[in-house]
Amino acid sequence: MRQSLKNLLQQSIILQYRLPCQSNGVDIPRAHISTGNDDCLRQIGSNDDIAKLIYNGIVEYAYNDQDITVDKLDNLQLRALQSKLKYNPTATEAIQLGYGFHGEVMLHLLLEHFYHAGKCIARGYMFSALENAETKGYDSYLMVEEAGLLCLYFGEVKFYIDGYKKSLAAIFENIDKALSDDYLNRNFVAMDNQYDHVSPDSRIPVIIDEWRDNPLINMAVCARNYGLHLVYPMLIIFDDNANSFDELILEVIKHIKGKYGAISPSLTIPHTLFFMFLSVANSREIKKQVLQWISQRQPLMP
Repeated sequence: MRQSLKNLLQQSIILQYRLPCQSNGVDIPRAHISTGNDDCLRQIGSNDDIAKLIYNGIVEYAYNDQDITVDKLDNLQLRALQSKLKYNPTATEAIQLGYGFHGEVMLHLLLEHFYHAGKCIARGYMFSALENAETKGYDSYLMVEEAGLLCLYFGEVKFYIDGYKKSLAAIFENIDKALSDDYLNRNFVAMDNQYDHVSPDSRIPVIIDEWRDNPLINMAVCARNYGLHLVYPMLIIFDDNANSFDELILEVIKHIKGKYGAISPSLTIPHTLFFMFLSVANSREIKKQVLQWISQRQPLMP
């Protein structure tokens, strides 16, 4: 991540606390489906700051680091908007506000910043310009290695103007599928078409090599044999409409507990899942500002 983006992120978003925790005398549990601690993040900068993160983070999200040249950022941005993510300059504002890249870029930046995650493959390489639809698969393809354990941060993000309830409904509708061998395998198979862009450090190329030799293997089992662990962060970005941050987070946790039951993951590979809750001041204004800068071809921060 460019240093200018790191500095902006530090000035714009803080990790308030991780759940479970006690804040201001109130016990706040983590979500009942989470197997890791839930992150509670809060906007401390302006709406423009958050918009700048998204707008300037598109290149980081779309390309591997070795393909990013600082003196050609504006060129890469224009190319990314045509070939690395879904964006149609002639679409209505309502459609543009719903594009997935707004949230996907933020998920990428937050995982890089707070978890020091590196890229297995930049997600832009998984986009089909011919299909010109939202990119299928996980919303992030990052990795973190700690004490010899390599964790694949293959996550999901929902950033709906309508609020966190709609976002959570979308998460729970897809979660059992996302945490299955079949879904993980199809993501690995899709990477076969982008083999040269996949980082060897992710161990995914050797898994693809084994699949090429024997297309009948369960690649998730192969991933387990190579010591991989799947981490499934679920980022929810939503407006802060409560009297206090503690009240807001507790409201979300209670909604999850009251609305949704247990989940049924079927992954062979060891896995961890947790929520990332990011409250912002005004989702609509943030997205509209991003779209305006795209339309104006605003120069990127170096």
